[in-house]
Amino acid sequence: MPIAPTDNASLTDITWGFANQGGHHDWPFVMAQAKGFFAEEGINLSTRVVPGGDALAAAMGRGEIQIGRMGTPPFLQAIDNGSFPGGKMVASHVMHNLDHFFLVVRPEIEDLSQLKGQNIGVLSRGSCDGHLMKMELRRAGLDPEHDVTYLELRERYESIDGMARGEYAAKLTTEPMLAAGELTGAWRLVEPVSVAEPHFQWGLLVARDEFIDDNPELLQRLLRAHARGARYCQQNPIETRAMVKQEMPDYADEVIDLALTRTLPIWNTTGELDLPGVEVAIEMMLSIGSIQRRPSLDEIVDLRGLETPGH
Repeated sequence: MPIAPTDNASLTDITWGFANQGGHHDWPFVMAQAKGFFAEEGINLSTRVVPGGDALAAAMGRGEIQIGRMGTPPFLQAIDNGSFPGGKMVASHVMHNLDHFFLVVRPEIEDLSQLKGQNIGVLSRGSCDGHLMKMELRRAGLDPEHDVTYLELRERYESIDGMARGEYAAKLTTEPMLAAGELTGAWRLVEPVSVAEPHFQWGLLVARDEFIDDNPELLQRLLRAHARGARYCQQNPIETRAMVKQEMPDYADEVIDLALTRTLPIWNTTGELDLPGVEVAIEMMLSIGSIQRRPSLDEIVDLRGLETPGH
């Protein structure tokens, strides 16, 4: 059944799910909520964090969350293993490709071959970094299944403390965690993951086909408000900096400045999906054994929410 507006101010209650919280992937949502863009679209938006893309996909598969942000690897695996029935890619997130994901190591690691026998930090084994780290390790000549041990960080993923204490030797991270770890000396930046795979649709906004079929116009309004938030961040960097500082007061000004300088200019603010990049993601997941079947784009993509006549 279509989701009807609540009696409270005639706004429609929607829950938007995140696989983790604290990086620049949150900033379009925070800005859109602060500026009232969702409310202007008739939406009372709440957010829910389900740590790990695999866990978020399962929660969405159970119908607990209407729309979510996750990466292509856990989405594809959830489609493959049946935990996200009817799951569809509906748009790209602002962090659309692997230019936004970075491999970092402990400062004493001079060559990736030194990661053999080490702990590797991941959000979860089924999250983006759990899959993409395998690609990085294999490129370095290591056996990602036997040469390292994976430490699932879950709620501790958005912290530099574990790396600083030497609990694990490498991880994949995003801004502003990247800048924070660099400037404190907790880790050394090796490369963006795009060096390993330059053409890859990574960040997704996803929903179930039942929600899309019943609420196509509502989905358009959701995606429109999110895109407005992203564009506003890009067009108003001083205000964005102040918003980030308020949201993340523990970060030094120089960390926020470096993160914004590196990330805002390369955001995807249109929501357009790179469909050839989706095919690359599917091929990568097949090659590392994370999925067993090649889905067609028709099975997993629904772009009706991006069709916004008159806007």
